Amino acid sequence: YEISACLVGSEMCIREVVVSVEKVVEQAEKYGHSQERELAFLVAHSMMHLFGYDHMEPDEAAVMESKQREILDNLGITR
Repeated sequence: YEISACLVGSEMCIREVVVSVEKVVEQAEKYGHSQERELAFLVAHSMMHLFGYDHMEPDEAAVMESKQREILDNLGITR
């Protein structure tokens, strides 16, 4: 898992990403791609949330999905 720190006002907060190996295996099979790709997607997706992105509204989702795609493309990870 990964840990990142941030400042909120004058206080420091710790944020972490925890990835379930079982979920990686399950979703890779469900979506028909490698476990490596699923792990990379889940980490990128989670990090986007830590950076303040969301996907509750269509316009927000489009921005977040575009950035996730860019990250995965830069890593050479495709479906």
